[in-house]
Amino acid sequence: MTDKVIQPQNQIPWIFRSIFYFCAFYFFLMGLSLIIFPVFITKGFSNNEINPTIIGMLRGAGGSIIPYSLLYIMIANKPFDRKWALYIILTANVIAICLDSASIIFSEYKISNAMIDLPVELISISGIIIIWMKIKATTLK
Repeated sequence: MTDKVIQPQNQIPWIFRSIFYFCAFYFFLMGLSLIIFPVFITKGFSNNEINPTIIGMLRGAGGSIIPYSLLYIMIANKPFDRKWALYIILTANVIAICLDSASIIFSEYKISNAMIDLPVELISISGIIIIWMKIKATTLK
């Protein structure tokens, strides 16, 4: 019998995969919620009547978030082959954090509202840092 040689790119840290599967699940639920329950979600934040245009925009945003969750799964399975996708996820998370910060500065909503997504965005960035360290370590060998 021969031993199977494990390539460095096949040794993906379990914490990285766990983070990215968690983020995929979170963003899938977020997108699905925006598609199915936009009125319920907006009523939870305000008791005012919401313009139907805003409801439609939320449904559209939900539809674009679901493929984003699939991108997380693609990266979790083959991060060494999809380094380009790491940059997309990192860019999306940085933009989201900046927009949340701007909304707080402009008093559009409270910091407690930003804390809904901020931890997940920071966890995602941490996962990207973990896999980049692994990629660097395997390319230096």
